[in-house]
Amino acid sequence: MRVRPNSLGLTLLLGALAALPPLAIDMELPALAALGTSSNTSPAATGLTLSLFMAGFVIAQLVL
Repeated sequence: MRVRPNSLGLTLLLGALAALPPLAIDMELPALAALGTSSNTSPAATGLTLSLFMAGFVIAQLVL
């Protein structure tokens, strides 16, 4: 599929891709305590989920 560089679709796609990681982080941070409690894990292991998300996001940027 070819997308013209000046198309509205490309602008919306890039905007959504730029907004998704901050939205995901803002949704995950308040739930970290509940996630740790429900899965009976340490706070360090629960915090690792955020680190792994960020690492995955960085790797995806390099690949794409």
